[in-house]
Amino acid sequence: MDSISGEQKLLALIAHLSYFLGGLGFIIAPLVIFLLKKDDPFVYDHARQALVAHIALLAVSVVTGLLCMVLIGVLLVPVLIFLFVVLVVTSIIASLRALDGQLYRYPFIQGLVDKLT
Repeated sequence: MDSISGEQKLLALIAHLSYFLGGLGFIIAPLVIFLLKKDDPFVYDHARQALVAHIALLAVSVVTGLLCMVLIGVLLVPVLIFLFVVLVVTSIIASLRALDGQLYRYPFIQGLVDKLT
C-alpha cells in the first residue's frame, strides 16, 4: 500500500463499525462502500471483509430466531451472543488496523470472503 488517506481510513472504519448504526445499517453501510469504492483496493478490501462478517452474523441470527420459534433455538442464544461479542472484538481490531493503514482478515470467514469479488 502506498499512502492511505484519512478518507480511506474513515470509510474502512465505518464499514467495520457500522453495526452501531442499528437496523439494517450494519449491512447497508459496508455494502454501499463496497459497491462505490471498487477502484480503491484498501477501502474495497475492508468493506468486503466487514460485509461478509456482518452478513454471516445476520444469517446466524435469522436461523437462531427461526429455531427459537420452535424452542430449539433457545439453546443457540448463548452461541449467538458469543458470536456477536467476537464480531465486536474483531471489528475493533479491524478498525484499529484500518486506522494504521493495514489490511485485516476476519477469522473463520475467509472462504466466504474470497468468493465475494
